[in-house]
Amino acid sequence: VGDQTRGKVDWIMFNHVGLARVQKLVPRQHLRPYGIFLHSVEVWNSLSAERKQVLKNAAVRIANSNYTARRVLGAHPDIGPIDVCHLALLPNGAVNWMASAGGPAQGKVDTELLKQVQQHSVLIVGRMEIQERHKGHRQLIEAWPFVKARVPDAQLVIVGRGDDLEGIKARARESGLGSSILITGHVNDATLEAIYQRTALFAMPSRGEGFGLVYLEAMQHGLACIGSIHDAATEVIEPGVTGLLVDQDDLTGLADAISGLLLNPSRREEMGRAGLKRVQKVFSFEQFHDRILSALKPLVKDGSVCAQETNG
Repeated sequence: VGDQTRGKVDWIMFNHVGLARVQKLVPRQHLRPYGIFLHSVEVWNSLSAERKQVLKNAAVRIANSNYTARRVLGAHPDIGPIDVCHLALLPNGAVNWMASAGGPAQGKVDTELLKQVQQHSVLIVGRMEIQERHKGHRQLIEAWPFVKARVPDAQLVIVGRGDDLEGIKARARESGLGSSILITGHVNDATLEAIYQRTALFAMPSRGEGFGLVYLEAMQHGLACIGSIHDAATEVIEPGVTGLLVDQDDLTGLADAISGLLLNPSRREEMGRAGLKRVQKVFSFEQFHDRILSALKPLVKDGSVCAQETNG
């Protein structure tokens, strides 16, 4: 806001609609055109009058997927047009483009934890929040007996944290599946990298992903991915090529998809190779750079982004 009032910026790009609310504090004579990047539930759910007005006043609205754009416009049809810019990993593949740091994985590998990860392990990585019980953790746990009926040594590995972690642990205990479900909680970067390299398959049959960067991370590690038909996974995973899409409510179908790939290593590995190629071809950082520049044209007069961009 200070740079704006001092006339040091020509435009502003906000990462989240909440940050853009500061525009209400800027005197009219100092206002500059601004854009907002739209992320999933924070914009397609009910909005306060203040946040909705901030969205309507934006010169540019950019969604992370076509799915997000449709959901936002369905909830708020009067906010104006939305451009779409799919996300990407940073050039080194370490973290997403929104993160503030890249570089090598941080921390030391938890070798004792890694020893518990079995050969036919299926990984899900994501927040476990009571308010966001859409990612498919519970469905995976409920489907696991059906998976084990076909693949006796199959293991579900759940990585992440959140206020629903204890609830997920309780559900796993109630299943009676013991070490067939390994819940790690939060792990450091180096340990997560090692888990990615050790697991056979990635599965997150969510029904509310605005994009799903974690699919790209799994594909970057050469893993076939299982997502759902309900959200933006349909824009990231190419069904039958880089992975499979399932109905989250169809536990039998979910179990069949998982066990089928676990029992077919050649197909699983072929999908993993195709996924890596897809990341490099469709979701590279260079392509993201081109997409974001195109979406920012109404704001950027000289084609320069880095000098003017801000997190708010």
